[in-house]
Amino acid sequence: MRHPRQIVNYGPSALLLEWEQEIDQSINAAVHAYAQAAAQLPGILETVPAYCSLLITFDQEQITAYHLQEQLYELRPSLQSVTGRFHRLPVVYGGSFGPDLAEVADSLNLSPERVIQLHTETEYLVYQLGYQPGFAFLGETAPELKIARKANPRLEVVAGSVGLAGRQTGVYPQAAPGGWQLIGRCPWPLVRAAPAPFMRLKAGDRVQFFPIAATEWAAYQQNPATWTS
Repeated sequence: MRHPRQIVNYGPSALLLEWEQEIDQSINAAVHAYAQAAAQLPGILETVPAYCSLLITFDQEQITAYHLQEQLYELRPSLQSVTGRFHRLPVVYGGSFGPDLAEVADSLNLSPERVIQLHTETEYLVYQLGYQPGFAFLGETAPELKIARKANPRLEVVAGSVGLAGRQTGVYPQAAPGGWQLIGRCPWPLVRAAPAPFMRLKAGDRVQFFPIAATEWAAYQQNPATWTS
Protein backbone atom coordinates (compact mmCIF):
# COMPACT_ATOMS: atom_id res chain seq x y z
CA MET A 1 0.00 0.00 0.00
CA ARG A 2 1.40 3.40 -0.99
CA HIS A 3 0.70 5.90 1.79
CA PRO A 4 0.39 9.66 1.13
CA ARG A 5 3.60 11.68 1.26
CA GLN A 6 1.83 14.57 2.96
CA ILE A 7 -1.55 15.85 4.09
CA VAL A 8 -2.06 19.62 3.84
CA ASN A 9 -4.85 22.09 4.50
CA TYR A 10 -6.81 23.01 1.39
CA GLY A 11 -8.93 25.94 2.50
CA PRO A 12 -10.90 26.06 5.76
CA SER A 13 -12.87 22.83 5.25
CA ALA A 14 -10.75 20.51 3.14
CA LEU A 15 -7.56 18.48 3.29
CA LEU A 16 -5.41 17.38 0.36
CA LEU A 17 -3.57 14.06 0.49
CA GLU A 18 -0.64 13.92 -1.91
CA TRP A 19 1.39 10.98 -3.21
CA GLU A 20 4.37 10.95 -5.59
CA GLN A 21 3.46 13.12 -8.56
CA GLU A 22 3.33 10.52 -11.29
CA ILE A 23 0.82 8.43 -13.19
CA ASP A 24 1.07 5.00 -11.60
CA GLN A 25 -1.66 2.40 -11.05
CA SER A 26 -0.35 1.39 -7.62
CA ILE A 27 -0.45 5.01 -6.47
CA ASN A 28 -3.92 5.51 -7.90
CA ALA A 29 -5.13 2.30 -6.23
CA ALA A 30 -3.92 3.72 -2.90
CA VAL A 31 -5.74 6.98 -3.62
CA HIS A 32 -9.02 5.10 -4.08
CA ALA A 33 -8.43 2.91 -1.03
CA TYR A 34 -7.97 6.03 1.09
CA ALA A 35 -11.01 7.66 -0.55
CA GLN A 36 -13.26 4.72 0.37
CA ALA A 37 -11.88 4.46 3.91
CA ALA A 38 -12.02 8.21 4.57
CA ALA A 39 -15.63 8.41 3.35
CA GLN A 40 -16.62 6.32 6.39
CA LEU A 41 -15.15 8.79 8.92
CA PRO A 42 -17.56 11.12 10.77
CA GLY A 43 -17.95 14.59 9.35
CA ILE A 44 -16.75 13.78 5.82
CA LEU A 45 -18.73 15.51 3.08
CA GLU A 46 -16.95 14.36 -0.08
CA THR A 47 -13.84 12.57 -1.31
CA VAL A 48 -12.47 13.52 -4.75
CA PRO A 49 -9.75 11.19 -6.07
CA ALA A 50 -7.31 12.24 -8.81
CA TYR A 51 -4.22 10.62 -10.36
CA CYS A 52 -2.02 10.92 -7.29
CA SER A 53 -3.95 13.06 -4.83
CA LEU A 54 -7.16 12.98 -2.83
CA LEU A 55 -9.25 15.98 -1.81
CA ILE A 56 -11.40 15.48 1.28
CA THR A 57 -14.00 18.04 2.33
CA PHE A 58 -15.46 17.97 5.84
CA ASP A 59 -18.04 19.59 8.09
CA GLN A 60 -16.24 21.97 10.45
CA GLU A 61 -19.03 21.61 13.00
CA GLN A 62 -18.35 17.88 13.31
CA ILE A 63 -14.56 17.70 13.09
CA THR A 64 -11.53 19.98 12.91
CA ALA A 65 -8.83 19.79 10.27
CA TYR A 66 -6.29 18.83 12.93
CA HIS A 67 -8.30 15.88 14.27
CA LEU A 68 -9.21 14.70 10.78
CA GLN A 69 -5.56 14.81 9.77
CA GLU A 70 -4.68 12.69 12.79
CA GLN A 71 -7.33 10.12 11.82
CA LEU A 72 -6.10 10.02 8.23
CA TYR A 73 -2.52 9.36 9.31
CA GLU A 74 -3.80 6.45 11.39
CA LEU A 75 -5.84 4.94 8.54
CA ARG A 76 -4.67 1.61 7.20
CA PRO A 77 -7.01 1.00 4.27
CA SER A 78 -6.94 -2.23 2.31
CA LEU A 79 -6.52 -2.39 -1.43
CA GLN A 80 -9.00 -5.26 -1.40
CA SER A 81 -11.71 -2.79 -0.42
CA VAL A 82 -11.33 -0.88 -3.69
CA THR A 83 -14.24 -1.66 -5.95
CA GLY A 84 -14.86 -0.40 -9.47
CA ARG A 85 -17.14 -1.39 -12.30
CA PHE A 86 -16.04 -2.79 -15.65
CA HIS A 87 -17.37 -1.23 -18.85
CA ARG A 88 -17.09 -2.34 -22.47
CA LEU A 89 -17.67 0.59 -24.81
CA PRO A 90 -18.29 0.28 -28.57
CA VAL A 91 -16.36 2.52 -30.96
CA VAL A 92 -16.56 3.20 -34.68
CA TYR A 93 -12.98 3.89 -35.70
CA GLY A 94 -11.75 6.09 -38.55
CA GLY A 95 -13.55 7.98 -41.28
CA SER A 96 -15.75 10.84 -40.13
CA PHE A 97 -16.04 9.14 -36.73
CA GLY A 98 -12.27 9.22 -36.14
CA PRO A 99 -10.84 11.95 -38.38
CA ASP A 100 -7.30 11.70 -36.99
CA LEU A 101 -6.87 7.93 -37.21
CA ALA A 102 -4.94 7.90 -40.49
CA GLU A 103 -2.68 10.75 -39.39
CA VAL A 104 -2.06 9.09 -36.01
CA ALA A 105 -1.18 5.80 -37.69
CA ASP A 106 1.20 7.52 -40.10
CA SER A 107 2.85 9.51 -37.31
CA LEU A 108 3.40 6.36 -35.22
CA ASN A 109 4.53 4.23 -38.19
CA LEU A 110 1.62 1.90 -37.66
CA SER A 111 -1.27 0.79 -39.81
CA PRO A 112 -4.74 2.07 -38.84
CA GLU A 113 -5.69 -1.54 -38.12
CA ARG A 114 -2.77 -1.87 -35.70
CA VAL A 115 -3.76 1.36 -33.92
CA ILE A 116 -7.27 -0.04 -33.45
CA GLN A 117 -5.91 -3.38 -32.24
CA LEU A 118 -3.64 -1.74 -29.68
CA HIS A 119 -6.39 0.57 -28.51
CA THR A 120 -8.96 -2.20 -28.03
CA GLU A 121 -6.80 -4.93 -26.49
CA THR A 122 -5.97 -2.86 -23.40
CA GLU A 123 -8.12 -2.63 -20.26
CA TYR A 124 -7.92 0.95 -18.97
CA LEU A 125 -8.19 2.38 -15.48
CA VAL A 126 -10.32 5.48 -14.91
CA TYR A 127 -7.73 7.55 -13.08
CA GLN A 128 -9.93 10.58 -12.56
CA LEU A 129 -12.80 12.64 -13.96
CA GLY A 130 -12.20 16.21 -15.05
CA TYR A 131 -12.00 18.81 -17.82
CA GLN A 132 -15.77 18.54 -18.27
CA PRO A 133 -18.47 16.55 -16.40
CA GLY A 134 -18.09 12.86 -17.14
CA PHE A 135 -14.76 13.09 -18.99
CA ALA A 136 -12.71 10.12 -17.77
CA PHE A 137 -8.93 10.13 -18.07
CA LEU A 138 -8.09 6.53 -19.02
CA GLY A 139 -4.67 4.95 -18.99
CA GLU A 140 -2.29 3.85 -19.80
CA THR A 141 -2.31 3.08 -23.51
CA ALA A 142 0.21 0.77 -25.11
CA PRO A 143 3.61 2.51 -25.44
CA GLU A 144 3.30 2.37 -29.24
CA LEU A 145 0.26 4.68 -29.06
CA LYS A 146 1.99 7.50 -27.19
CA ILE A 147 1.31 10.69 -29.14
CA ALA A 148 1.20 14.42 -28.46
CA ARG A 149 -1.97 16.48 -28.48
CA LYS A 150 -2.78 18.38 -31.64
CA ALA A 151 -0.79 21.58 -32.11
CA ASN A 152 -4.01 23.42 -32.96
CA PRO A 153 -6.98 22.23 -30.85
CA ARG A 154 -10.39 21.98 -32.45
CA LEU A 155 -12.97 24.58 -31.47
CA GLU A 156 -15.56 21.82 -31.12
CA VAL A 157 -15.16 18.08 -30.70
CA VAL A 158 -18.29 16.01 -31.28
CA ALA A 159 -19.76 14.26 -28.22
CA GLY A 160 -18.67 10.63 -28.01
CA SER A 161 -15.35 11.24 -29.75
CA VAL A 162 -12.56 8.94 -28.58
CA GLY A 163 -9.13 10.52 -28.40
CA LEU A 164 -5.47 9.93 -27.60
CA ALA A 165 -3.06 12.25 -25.81
CA GLY A 166 0.29 11.19 -24.37
CA ARG A 167 -0.38 7.69 -23.04
CA GLN A 168 -3.97 8.51 -22.15
CA THR A 169 -7.23 7.91 -23.91
CA GLY A 170 -10.71 9.21 -23.25
CA VAL A 171 -14.21 9.86 -24.56
CA TYR A 172 -15.63 13.36 -24.86
CA PRO A 173 -19.04 13.06 -23.14
CA GLN A 174 -20.24 16.40 -24.52
CA ALA A 175 -19.34 18.63 -27.44
CA ALA A 176 -16.45 20.88 -26.41
CA PRO A 177 -13.17 22.37 -27.62
CA GLY A 178 -10.34 19.84 -27.44
CA GLY A 179 -6.88 18.97 -28.65
CA TRP A 180 -6.78 15.19 -28.37
CA GLN A 181 -6.15 13.05 -31.45
CA LEU A 182 -9.54 11.69 -32.48
CA ILE A 183 -9.51 8.07 -33.64
CA GLY A 184 -13.16 7.05 -33.23
CA ARG A 185 -16.52 7.72 -31.65
CA CYS A 186 -18.66 5.92 -29.07
CA PRO A 187 -22.44 5.82 -29.70
CA TRP A 188 -23.37 5.49 -26.01
CA PRO A 189 -24.00 8.51 -23.76
CA LEU A 190 -21.61 8.99 -20.83
CA VAL A 191 -23.61 11.68 -19.02
CA ARG A 192 -27.31 12.25 -18.42
CA ALA A 193 -29.50 14.85 -16.71
CA ALA A 194 -31.42 12.33 -14.54
CA PRO A 195 -31.71 10.11 -12.65
CA ALA A 196 -28.53 9.77 -10.62
CA PRO A 197 -25.84 8.66 -11.16
CA PHE A 198 -25.37 11.35 -13.78
CA MET A 199 -22.08 9.97 -15.17
CA ARG A 200 -21.62 6.48 -16.59
CA LEU A 201 -17.95 6.24 -15.55
CA LYS A 202 -16.38 7.01 -12.20
CA ALA A 203 -12.82 7.11 -10.92
CA GLY A 204 -11.61 3.59 -10.14
CA ASP A 205 -13.68 1.91 -12.87
CA ARG A 206 -12.15 -0.12 -15.70
CA VAL A 207 -12.89 0.36 -19.40
CA GLN A 208 -12.21 -1.65 -22.53
CA PHE A 209 -13.23 -0.58 -26.03
CA PHE A 210 -14.42 -2.84 -28.84
CA PRO A 211 -14.74 -1.95 -32.53
CA ILE A 212 -18.03 -1.82 -34.39
CA ALA A 213 -18.81 -1.00 -38.01
CA ALA A 214 -20.17 2.37 -39.10
CA THR A 215 -23.31 0.56 -40.28
CA GLU A 216 -23.92 -0.53 -36.68
CA TRP A 217 -23.81 2.99 -35.25
CA ALA A 218 -27.55 3.62 -35.24
CA ALA A 219 -28.37 0.25 -33.66
CA TYR A 220 -25.88 0.75 -30.82
CA GLN A 221 -26.97 4.35 -30.32
CA GLN A 222 -30.60 3.27 -29.91
CA ASN A 223 -29.72 0.42 -27.54
CA PRO A 224 -27.08 1.58 -25.07
CA ALA A 225 -25.86 -0.66 -22.25
CA THR A 226 -27.74 -0.50 -18.97
CA TRP A 227 -26.72 2.45 -16.81
CA THR A 228 -25.60 1.02 -13.46
CA SER A 229 -25.01 2.79 -10.16
